[in-house]
Amino acid sequence: MLANEKTHEVILVEGARQVGKSTMVSQVLAALKRPYVAIDLEKERKTARLIDKTEDFADFRVLMRDQCGLQDNSILFLDEAQECPILARYVKSFKEDWPGVRVILTGSSMNRLFEPSVRVPVGRTRSLGVFPFNFSEFLRCLGHAELADFVGAAPVRVQASRHDRLLQFYDRYLHTGGYPEAVKAMAAGEDAVAVIDEIMGTLQDDFARKEDYDPALFGETIRAVANHVGSPSKYTHVDATTYYAKKVIAAMKAWHIVLEVQPQALDPQHSDFLPKRYLHDLGVVNRSRAMAVPSVSLLRTLDSALRTPLGGLFENAVLLSLVEGESAKKQVGTWRKDAKSAVEVDFVLDAPSLEVKIPIECKAALTVKRRHVDSVVDYLNATGQRFGVIVTAAPFEVARQNDTHCVLNVPAYLATKANILQYYRAYA
Repeated sequence: MLANEKTHEVILVEGARQVGKSTMVSQVLAALKRPYVAIDLEKERKTARLIDKTEDFADFRVLMRDQCGLQDNSILFLDEAQECPILARYVKSFKEDWPGVRVILTGSSMNRLFEPSVRVPVGRTRSLGVFPFNFSEFLRCLGHAELADFVGAAPVRVQASRHDRLLQFYDRYLHTGGYPEAVKAMAAGEDAVAVIDEIMGTLQDDFARKEDYDPALFGETIRAVANHVGSPSKYTHVDATTYYAKKVIAAMKAWHIVLEVQPQALDPQHSDFLPKRYLHDLGVVNRSRAMAVPSVSLLRTLDSALRTPLGGLFENAVLLSLVEGESAKKQVGTWRKDAKSAVEVDFVLDAPSLEVKIPIECKAALTVKRRHVDSVVDYLNATGQRFGVIVTAAPFEVARQNDTHCVLNVPAYLATKANILQYYRAYA
Protein backbone atom coordinates (compact mmCIF):
# COMPACT_ATOMS: atom_id res chain seq x y z
CA MET A 1 0.00 0.00 0.00
CA LEU A 2 2.75 2.45 0.94
CA ALA A 3 4.89 1.50 -2.05
CA ASN A 4 2.21 2.58 -4.51
CA GLU A 5 2.95 6.26 -5.03
CA LYS A 6 -0.01 6.70 -7.39
CA THR A 7 -2.48 6.42 -4.52
CA HIS A 8 -2.78 8.57 -1.44
CA GLU A 9 -5.58 6.93 0.52
CA VAL A 10 -5.49 6.90 4.28
CA ILE A 11 -4.53 3.37 5.40
CA LEU A 12 -6.74 1.90 8.13
CA VAL A 13 -5.19 -1.08 9.93
CA GLU A 14 -7.77 -2.88 12.04
CA GLY A 15 -7.78 -5.93 14.28
CA ALA A 16 -8.30 -7.12 17.83
CA ARG A 17 -5.90 -6.08 20.57
CA GLN A 18 -2.53 -7.83 20.84
CA VAL A 19 -2.63 -9.39 17.35
CA GLY A 20 0.41 -7.42 16.17
CA LYS A 21 -0.99 -4.39 14.31
CA SER A 22 1.43 -1.86 15.78
CA THR A 23 4.40 -4.19 15.47
CA MET A 24 3.64 -4.90 11.83
CA VAL A 25 3.32 -1.21 10.93
CA SER A 26 6.46 -0.31 12.90
CA GLN A 27 8.48 -2.99 11.10
CA VAL A 28 7.27 -1.78 7.70
CA LEU A 29 8.09 1.83 8.53
CA ALA A 30 11.54 0.91 9.80
CA ALA A 31 12.27 -0.79 6.47
CA LEU A 32 11.21 2.21 4.39
CA LYS A 33 13.67 4.96 3.52
CA ARG A 34 11.22 7.66 4.44
CA PRO A 35 10.88 9.73 7.62
CA TYR A 36 7.88 9.08 9.83
CA VAL A 37 6.28 10.10 13.11
CA ALA A 38 4.55 7.44 15.22
CA ILE A 39 2.16 8.40 18.03
CA ASP A 40 0.34 5.96 20.32
CA LEU A 41 -2.75 7.96 21.23
CA GLU A 42 -3.69 5.62 24.07
CA LYS A 43 -0.34 6.10 25.81
CA GLU A 44 0.44 9.68 24.78
CA ARG A 45 -2.66 11.22 26.30
CA LYS A 46 -1.28 14.76 26.28
CA THR A 47 -0.89 14.65 22.49
CA ALA A 48 -4.34 13.07 22.17
CA ARG A 49 -5.88 15.94 24.12
CA LEU A 50 -4.10 18.51 21.95
CA ILE A 51 -5.43 16.80 18.80
CA ASP A 52 -8.96 16.84 20.17
CA LYS A 53 -8.65 20.58 20.78
CA THR A 54 -7.67 21.41 17.18
CA GLU A 55 -10.17 23.70 15.49
CA ASP A 56 -9.78 22.40 11.96
CA PHE A 57 -7.43 20.47 9.66
CA ALA A 58 -5.11 23.43 9.22
CA ASP A 59 -4.72 23.63 12.99
CA PHE A 60 -4.00 19.88 13.12
CA ARG A 61 -1.27 20.22 10.46
CA VAL A 62 0.43 22.96 12.45
CA LEU A 63 0.26 20.86 15.61
CA MET A 64 1.87 17.88 13.90
CA ARG A 65 4.66 20.02 12.47
CA ASP A 66 5.40 22.22 15.48
CA GLN A 67 4.99 19.80 18.38
CA CYS A 68 5.48 16.37 16.82
CA GLY A 69 8.22 17.14 14.29
CA LEU A 70 6.35 15.90 11.23
CA GLN A 71 8.19 16.76 8.00
CA ASP A 72 7.09 17.01 4.39
CA ASN A 73 7.30 13.80 2.32
CA SER A 74 6.86 11.65 5.41
CA ILE A 75 4.43 9.24 7.06
CA LEU A 76 2.20 9.92 10.05
CA PHE A 77 1.33 6.77 12.03
CA LEU A 78 -1.41 7.26 14.61
CA ASP A 79 -1.89 4.15 16.75
CA GLU A 80 -5.19 3.54 18.59
CA ALA A 81 -6.76 6.27 16.47
CA GLN A 82 -10.21 5.72 17.97
CA GLU A 83 -8.98 7.56 21.08
CA CYS A 84 -9.29 10.82 19.09
CA PRO A 85 -12.71 10.83 17.38
CA ILE A 86 -11.97 14.22 15.79
CA LEU A 87 -9.58 12.43 13.39
CA ALA A 88 -12.58 11.08 11.47
CA ARG A 89 -13.39 14.64 10.39
CA TYR A 90 -9.91 15.04 8.91
CA VAL A 91 -9.72 11.85 6.81
CA LYS A 92 -10.91 13.59 3.65
CA SER A 93 -8.21 16.25 4.07
CA PHE A 94 -5.56 13.62 4.87
CA LYS A 95 -6.00 12.33 1.33
CA GLU A 96 -6.86 15.46 -0.64
CA ASP A 97 -5.14 18.35 1.13
CA TRP A 98 -1.88 16.85 2.42
CA PRO A 99 0.06 15.66 -0.65
CA GLY A 100 3.40 15.41 1.16
CA VAL A 101 2.20 13.17 3.98
CA ARG A 102 0.77 9.65 4.02
CA VAL A 103 -1.40 8.79 7.02
CA ILE A 104 -1.81 5.40 8.73
CA LEU A 105 -4.49 4.93 11.38
CA THR A 106 -4.61 1.75 13.46
CA GLY A 107 -7.08 0.63 16.06
CA SER A 108 -8.86 -2.28 17.70
CA SER A 109 -12.26 -0.56 17.72
CA MET A 110 -12.35 1.76 14.72
CA ASN A 111 -16.14 1.78 14.94
CA ARG A 112 -15.62 4.26 17.76
CA LEU A 113 -13.74 6.53 15.36
CA PHE A 114 -16.37 6.46 12.63
CA GLU A 115 -19.40 6.78 14.84
CA PRO A 116 -22.93 6.75 13.36
CA SER A 117 -22.97 10.54 13.27
CA VAL A 118 -19.78 10.59 11.14
CA ARG A 119 -20.03 9.74 7.44
CA VAL A 120 -17.42 7.16 6.42
CA PRO A 121 -15.18 8.79 3.80
CA VAL A 122 -15.85 6.53 0.81
CA GLY A 123 -12.94 6.24 -1.62
CA ARG A 124 -10.48 7.98 0.68
CA THR A 125 -9.34 5.02 2.76
CA ARG A 126 -7.89 1.54 2.26
CA SER A 127 -8.49 -1.00 4.97
CA LEU A 128 -6.34 -3.92 6.13
CA GLY A 129 -7.51 -6.49 8.66
CA VAL A 130 -4.86 -8.02 10.91
CA PHE A 131 -5.42 -11.31 12.73
CA PRO A 132 -3.22 -13.45 15.01
CA PHE A 133 -0.43 -15.51 13.43
CA ASN A 134 -1.41 -17.75 10.55
CA PHE A 135 0.13 -21.23 10.43
CA SER A 136 3.14 -20.13 8.39
CA GLU A 137 3.88 -17.32 10.86
CA PHE A 138 3.37 -19.78 13.71
CA LEU A 139 6.03 -22.04 12.23
CA ARG A 140 8.40 -19.14 11.67
CA CYS A 141 8.01 -17.97 15.27
CA LEU A 142 8.93 -21.49 16.42
CA GLY A 143 12.11 -21.32 14.37
CA HIS A 144 11.02 -23.44 11.41
CA ALA A 145 11.53 -20.97 8.57
CA GLU A 146 12.09 -23.70 5.97
CA LEU A 147 8.73 -25.31 6.73
CA ALA A 148 7.08 -21.87 6.76
CA ASP A 149 8.45 -21.15 3.28
CA PHE A 150 7.34 -24.59 2.10
CA VAL A 151 3.69 -24.25 3.16
CA GLY A 152 3.53 -20.80 1.55
CA ALA A 153 4.69 -22.05 -1.85
CA ALA A 154 1.55 -24.01 -2.86
CA PRO A 155 3.33 -27.39 -3.18
CA VAL A 156 1.51 -30.25 -4.91
CA ARG A 157 3.71 -32.97 -3.49
CA VAL A 158 4.44 -33.39 0.20
CA GLN A 159 6.58 -36.29 1.40
CA ALA A 160 4.82 -38.53 3.92
CA SER A 161 7.26 -37.75 6.72
CA ARG A 162 6.91 -33.99 6.14
CA HIS A 163 3.12 -34.28 5.96
CA ASP A 164 3.07 -36.03 9.36
CA ARG A 165 5.39 -33.45 10.86
CA LEU A 166 3.31 -30.54 9.54
CA LEU A 167 0.14 -32.13 10.95
CA GLN A 168 1.80 -32.36 14.37
CA PHE A 169 2.64 -28.66 14.22
CA TYR A 170 -0.84 -27.83 12.92
CA ASP A 171 -2.37 -29.69 15.85
CA ARG A 172 -0.34 -27.50 18.20
CA TYR A 173 -1.47 -24.44 16.24
CA LEU A 174 -5.13 -25.43 16.65
CA HIS A 175 -4.58 -25.72 20.39
CA THR A 176 -2.45 -22.62 21.02
CA GLY A 177 -3.76 -20.23 18.38
CA GLY A 178 -1.84 -17.35 16.93
CA TYR A 179 -1.57 -14.58 19.52
CA PRO A 180 2.10 -13.58 19.04
CA GLU A 181 2.88 -13.42 22.76
CA ALA A 182 1.23 -16.81 23.37
CA VAL A 183 3.23 -18.44 20.56
CA LYS A 184 6.45 -16.86 21.86
CA ALA A 185 5.68 -18.22 25.31
CA MET A 186 5.13 -21.70 23.91
CA ALA A 187 8.37 -21.48 21.93
CA ALA A 188 10.20 -20.59 25.16
CA GLY A 189 8.68 -23.56 27.01
CA GLU A 190 6.40 -21.29 29.04
CA ASP A 191 2.64 -21.41 29.66
CA ALA A 192 0.85 -20.08 26.58
CA VAL A 193 -2.56 -20.57 28.22
CA ALA A 194 -1.71 -18.06 30.94
CA VAL A 195 -0.79 -15.52 28.26
CA ILE A 196 -4.11 -16.06 26.44
CA ASP A 197 -6.03 -15.67 29.69
CA GLU A 198 -4.20 -12.43 30.47
CA ILE A 199 -4.85 -11.01 26.99
CA MET A 200 -8.54 -11.90 27.12
CA GLY A 201 -8.91 -10.51 30.64
CA THR A 202 -7.44 -7.19 29.52
CA LEU A 203 -9.61 -7.21 26.41
CA GLN A 204 -12.72 -7.90 28.48
CA ASP A 205 -12.01 -4.98 30.79
CA ASP A 206 -11.28 -2.68 27.86
CA PHE A 207 -14.42 -3.74 26.00
CA ALA A 208 -16.65 -3.35 29.05
CA ARG A 209 -15.24 0.11 29.79
CA LYS A 210 -15.48 1.50 26.27
CA GLU A 211 -18.70 -0.16 25.18
CA ASP A 212 -20.37 0.19 28.60
CA TYR A 213 -21.40 -3.46 28.98
CA ASP A 214 -21.34 -5.75 32.00
CA PRO A 215 -17.93 -7.53 31.81
CA ALA A 216 -19.67 -10.86 32.40
CA LEU A 217 -21.57 -10.42 29.14
CA PHE A 218 -18.29 -10.31 27.21
CA GLY A 219 -17.16 -13.67 28.57
CA GLU A 220 -20.60 -15.18 28.12
CA THR A 221 -20.70 -14.16 24.46
CA ILE A 222 -17.20 -15.52 23.81
CA ARG A 223 -18.22 -18.86 25.36
CA ALA A 224 -21.47 -18.97 23.39
CA VAL A 225 -19.65 -18.48 20.08
CA ALA A 226 -16.90 -20.96 21.04
CA ASN A 227 -19.41 -23.65 22.04
CA HIS A 228 -21.27 -23.37 18.72
CA VAL A 229 -18.41 -22.41 16.41
CA GLY A 230 -19.09 -23.55 12.86
CA SER A 231 -22.76 -24.29 13.60
CA PRO A 232 -25.83 -22.10 13.07
CA SER A 233 -25.61 -19.38 15.71
CA LYS A 234 -28.56 -17.96 17.63
CA TYR A 235 -28.81 -14.96 19.92
CA THR A 236 -30.42 -17.29 22.45
CA HIS A 237 -27.07 -19.07 22.81
CA VAL A 238 -25.97 -16.03 24.84
CA ASP A 239 -27.25 -15.92 28.41
CA ALA A 240 -28.84 -12.49 28.00
CA THR A 241 -31.90 -10.91 26.46
CA THR A 242 -32.03 -10.95 22.68
CA TYR A 243 -31.64 -7.18 22.69
CA TYR A 244 -28.36 -7.26 24.62
CA ALA A 245 -27.10 -10.35 22.81
CA LYS A 246 -27.62 -8.62 19.46
CA LYS A 247 -25.93 -5.42 20.67
CA VAL A 248 -22.87 -7.09 22.18
CA ILE A 249 -22.32 -9.39 19.18
CA ALA A 250 -22.50 -6.40 16.83
CA ALA A 251 -19.92 -4.58 18.98
CA MET A 252 -17.63 -7.62 19.11
CA LYS A 253 -17.78 -7.90 15.33
CA ALA A 254 -16.75 -4.24 15.11
CA TRP A 255 -13.85 -5.00 17.48
CA HIS A 256 -12.83 -7.92 15.19
CA ILE A 257 -13.31 -10.43 17.99
CA VAL A 258 -16.25 -12.26 16.40
CA LEU A 259 -16.42 -13.13 12.70
CA GLU A 260 -19.76 -13.87 11.08
CA VAL A 261 -20.54 -15.80 7.91
CA GLN A 262 -24.02 -15.55 6.43
CA PRO A 263 -25.20 -18.56 4.37
CA GLN A 264 -26.70 -17.66 1.00
CA ALA A 265 -28.75 -19.58 -1.52
CA LEU A 266 -28.44 -18.92 -5.24
CA ASP A 267 -31.85 -17.28 -5.01
CA PRO A 268 -31.37 -14.23 -2.75
CA GLN A 269 -35.12 -14.17 -2.12
CA HIS A 270 -34.80 -17.45 -0.22
CA SER A 271 -31.66 -16.96 1.85
CA ASP A 272 -33.06 -16.38 5.32
CA PHE A 273 -30.66 -18.68 7.20
CA LEU A 274 -29.02 -18.40 10.59
CA PRO A 275 -25.42 -17.12 10.43
CA LYS A 276 -22.38 -19.05 11.57
CA ARG A 277 -20.01 -17.28 13.96
CA TYR A 278 -16.33 -17.77 14.68
CA LEU A 279 -13.66 -16.23 16.92
CA HIS A 280 -10.55 -14.28 15.97
CA ASP A 281 -8.11 -16.71 17.61
CA LEU A 282 -8.01 -20.50 17.88
CA GLY A 283 -6.46 -20.49 21.35
CA VAL A 284 -9.39 -18.39 22.55
CA VAL A 285 -11.83 -20.93 21.06
CA ASN A 286 -10.14 -23.71 23.02
CA ARG A 287 -9.97 -21.76 26.28
CA SER A 288 -13.55 -20.53 26.04
CA ARG A 289 -15.44 -23.76 25.40
CA ALA A 290 -17.57 -25.20 28.19
CA MET A 291 -15.21 -26.54 30.84
CA ALA A 292 -16.73 -30.04 30.52
CA VAL A 293 -15.42 -30.25 26.94
CA PRO A 294 -11.81 -31.48 26.92
CA SER A 295 -9.23 -30.06 24.57
CA VAL A 296 -9.61 -31.59 21.11
CA SER A 297 -6.84 -32.81 18.85
CA LEU A 298 -6.80 -33.30 15.10
CA LEU A 299 -4.60 -36.37 15.52
CA ARG A 300 -5.75 -37.86 18.85
CA THR A 301 -9.46 -37.10 19.21
CA LEU A 302 -11.31 -40.23 18.09
CA ASP A 303 -14.58 -40.01 20.04
CA SER A 304 -17.35 -39.14 17.57
CA ALA A 305 -19.00 -36.79 20.10
CA LEU A 306 -15.81 -34.73 20.25
CA ARG A 307 -15.25 -34.67 16.49
CA THR A 308 -18.07 -32.09 16.17
CA PRO A 309 -16.30 -29.41 18.25
CA LEU A 310 -13.08 -30.37 16.47
CA GLY A 311 -14.81 -29.75 13.13
CA GLY A 312 -15.88 -26.28 14.25
CA LEU A 313 -12.35 -25.44 15.39
CA PHE A 314 -11.01 -26.72 12.06
CA GLU A 315 -13.48 -24.51 10.16
CA ASN A 316 -12.45 -21.53 12.29
CA ALA A 317 -8.82 -22.07 11.35
CA VAL A 318 -9.63 -22.25 7.63
CA LEU A 319 -11.74 -19.08 7.78
CA LEU A 320 -8.91 -17.14 9.43
CA SER A 321 -6.56 -18.26 6.66
CA LEU A 322 -9.01 -17.00 4.02
CA VAL A 323 -9.44 -13.48 5.45
CA GLU A 324 -5.80 -12.73 6.29
CA GLY A 325 -4.31 -9.82 4.40
CA GLU A 326 -7.73 -8.65 3.23
CA SER A 327 -9.70 -5.51 3.90
CA ALA A 328 -11.10 -5.40 7.42
CA LYS A 329 -14.51 -5.18 5.75
CA LYS A 330 -13.92 -8.35 3.71
CA GLN A 331 -16.57 -11.01 4.18
CA VAL A 332 -16.31 -14.65 3.15
CA GLY A 333 -19.50 -16.19 1.85
CA THR A 334 -21.00 -19.62 2.33
CA TRP A 335 -23.66 -21.52 0.40
CA ARG A 336 -26.71 -23.54 1.26
CA LYS A 337 -28.81 -25.17 -1.43
CA ASP A 338 -32.17 -24.15 0.07
CA ALA A 339 -34.11 -24.11 3.32
CA LYS A 340 -35.34 -27.68 2.84
CA SER A 341 -31.93 -29.13 2.09
CA ALA A 342 -28.92 -29.87 4.28
CA VAL A 343 -26.59 -29.51 1.28
CA GLU A 344 -24.12 -26.68 1.88
CA VAL A 345 -20.47 -25.73 1.55
CA ASP A 346 -18.63 -24.10 4.42
CA PHE A 347 -17.05 -21.20 2.52
CA VAL A 348 -17.10 -19.62 -0.92
CA LEU A 349 -13.90 -17.79 -1.82
CA ASP A 350 -14.59 -14.85 -4.10
CA ALA A 351 -11.78 -14.24 -6.58
CA PRO A 352 -12.85 -11.22 -8.69
CA SER A 353 -9.56 -11.07 -10.57
CA LEU A 354 -10.19 -14.60 -11.86
CA GLU A 355 -13.95 -14.09 -12.18
CA VAL A 356 -14.70 -17.20 -10.12
CA LYS A 357 -16.12 -18.18 -6.76
CA ILE A 358 -14.40 -21.24 -5.31
CA PRO A 359 -16.38 -23.54 -2.96
CA ILE A 360 -14.43 -24.81 0.05
CA GLU A 361 -15.65 -27.65 2.27
CA CYS A 362 -13.85 -28.42 5.56
CA LYS A 363 -13.58 -31.93 7.00
CA ALA A 364 -11.45 -32.61 10.07
CA ALA A 365 -10.58 -36.06 8.72
CA LEU A 366 -7.30 -37.88 8.21
CA THR A 367 -8.53 -39.60 5.06
CA VAL A 368 -10.64 -38.46 2.11
CA LYS A 369 -13.95 -40.21 1.49
CA ARG A 370 -16.13 -39.98 -1.59
CA ARG A 371 -18.96 -38.27 0.28
CA HIS A 372 -16.64 -35.42 1.34
CA VAL A 373 -16.72 -33.91 -2.15
CA ASP A 374 -20.47 -34.25 -2.77
CA SER A 375 -21.52 -30.81 -1.52
CA VAL A 376 -18.73 -29.13 -3.50
CA VAL A 377 -19.89 -30.93 -6.66
CA ASP A 378 -23.49 -29.88 -5.93
CA TYR A 379 -22.34 -26.26 -5.82
CA LEU A 380 -20.32 -26.61 -9.02
CA ASN A 381 -23.31 -28.17 -10.79
CA ALA A 382 -25.61 -25.41 -9.56
CA THR A 383 -23.27 -22.60 -10.65
CA GLY A 384 -21.77 -24.10 -13.81
CA GLN A 385 -18.23 -23.81 -12.48
CA ARG A 386 -15.41 -26.32 -12.62
CA PHE A 387 -13.07 -25.97 -9.61
CA GLY A 388 -13.59 -26.64 -5.91
CA VAL A 389 -11.62 -27.56 -2.79
CA ILE A 390 -12.04 -29.76 0.24
CA VAL A 391 -9.76 -29.06 3.20
CA THR A 392 -8.83 -32.03 5.37
CA ALA A 393 -5.87 -33.46 7.27
CA ALA A 394 -5.16 -35.90 4.45
CA PRO A 395 -2.27 -35.51 1.99
CA PHE A 396 -2.68 -33.32 -1.09
CA GLU A 397 -4.48 -35.09 -3.94
CA VAL A 398 -6.96 -34.63 -6.75
CA ALA A 399 -10.09 -35.90 -5.01
CA ARG A 400 -12.29 -35.95 -8.11
CA GLN A 401 -11.63 -34.98 -11.70
CA ASN A 402 -13.64 -35.44 -14.89
CA ASP A 403 -14.62 -33.44 -17.95
CA THR A 404 -16.72 -31.01 -15.90
CA HIS A 405 -15.21 -30.90 -12.39
CA CYS A 406 -11.90 -30.75 -10.60
CA VAL A 407 -12.02 -31.01 -6.80
CA LEU A 408 -8.73 -30.88 -4.91
CA ASN A 409 -8.08 -32.13 -1.43
CA VAL A 410 -5.82 -29.53 0.21
CA PRO A 411 -4.32 -30.35 3.62
CA ALA A 412 -5.22 -27.73 6.19
CA TYR A 413 -1.66 -26.50 6.56
CA LEU A 414 -1.71 -25.45 2.88
CA ALA A 415 -5.22 -23.97 2.86
CA THR A 416 -4.45 -20.28 2.46
CA LYS A 417 -6.16 -17.95 0.03
CA ALA A 418 -2.94 -17.44 -1.95
CA ASN A 419 -2.31 -21.18 -2.25
CA ILE A 420 -5.89 -21.98 -3.28
CA LEU A 421 -5.76 -19.37 -6.03
CA GLN A 422 -2.46 -20.82 -7.20
CA TYR A 423 -4.00 -24.30 -7.31
CA TYR A 424 -6.91 -22.91 -9.29
CA ARG A 425 -4.55 -21.52 -11.92
CA ALA A 426 -2.77 -24.88 -12.14
CA TYR A 427 -5.77 -27.24 -12.16
CA ALA A 428 -8.90 -25.41 -13.34
